[in-house]
Amino acid sequence: MVLIIQRNSAKSLIRNQIWFLIFMVLLSNEVRGQQLTDVVALTSALHESSGLIFLDQKLITHNDSGGEAALYEIDTLTGDIARKVIIANANNIDWEDICHDSNYIYIGDFGNNSGSRTNLRIYRLSIPSYLTSSNDTVYVDTIQFSYADQIDFTPSSFATNFDAEAVISVQDSLYIFTKNWGDYRTNVYALSKQPGNYSISRIDSLDAQGLITGGTYNVDSNKIVLSGYTITDPFIVELSQFSGNLFSNGLVERYTLDPTGSIQVESVTAFRLDQYYLTSEDNPTGSSTLLRLSSNAPSGIDPVQMSSNSIYPNPANRTVYVAHKANEVVEIFTTGGSLILATQNCTIDISELKRGSYCVRVSNKRGVVVSTDKLLVE
Repeated sequence: MVLIIQRNSAKSLIRNQIWFLIFMVLLSNEVRGQQLTDVVALTSALHESSGLIFLDQKLITHNDSGGEAALYEIDTLTGDIARKVIIANANNIDWEDICHDSNYIYIGDFGNNSGSRTNLRIYRLSIPSYLTSSNDTVYVDTIQFSYADQIDFTPSSFATNFDAEAVISVQDSLYIFTKNWGDYRTNVYALSKQPGNYSISRIDSLDAQGLITGGTYNVDSNKIVLSGYTITDPFIVELSQFSGNLFSNGLVERYTLDPTGSIQVESVTAFRLDQYYLTSEDNPTGSSTLLRLSSNAPSGIDPVQMSSNSIYPNPANRTVYVAHKANEVVEIFTTGGSLILATQNCTIDISELKRGSYCVRVSNKRGVVVSTDKLLVE
């Protein structure tokens, strides 16, 4: 940031100093740092930890394909298993994520690396049953589903857009975020929480710029955090200020993570306001680890722009140029989420905007967010 202070009078100096203080407050509230810390190495029995929830002050995980049909409570001091609960009437074909609401735990058996599975399902487990089972054995209901837009089931390893490793619970629905090997996006599908067999349609899409591996809905902050990785870096995507179930219509921010162990971050769960646990899976870059992320820490990870759209000059004071396609809409919001203006012009008059930090969002004609950027008005 470059702050220009005019020196033509003591009055203007004081005024600019006040603006500086206001801007620093806005910046500290808007650009939250992301502090990632290793908590503990996980026991080898959890080397493929793939999903994570925080329930009744317990941190619960499971392994992915080929593992036991079991849930494990993690001892956060030692990384060992504090309790194992067997699910008697389920199979672990490829368990990839887990979430919960006030009544049930939902386990996603929908890993689909080749795109050929026709038995995708989510197991529904009663929370009272899980918490009070005397012999650590429980039984589940089954929610079966297929993707309405998948018509080809020819095996195509690590090329399909119908793999999935993330599911969240928001109000009365489940939302599946796909792991798109083909285009590095993630598609969103809504699914009923009631047992049955469903054909589900895509309702949204995000440019994740990587492979999405886990998700969580933070009820306290009304935010969604997705975990993922690329060949070189793990990351999270944070969704906020959305309305309804169109999660891309709010603020979309992507942060690169820098763990000391494995970069293959596979799961994330919220455990309080802007506080998250994550787990990574054993791979050649390191061992499986329990991680903790504080998204309101004073220092850490810089946000990465969600597309190549550019804004210049930035900072600006009279006009700003936002590069975008002819059929896309540019919207400028305050940091509080209030819409200031919307236009399809590339050159935008901002002379009436007050000094401060703003969010610039570009959406296509279907309303899907293409990019979010920050603009500083001097």
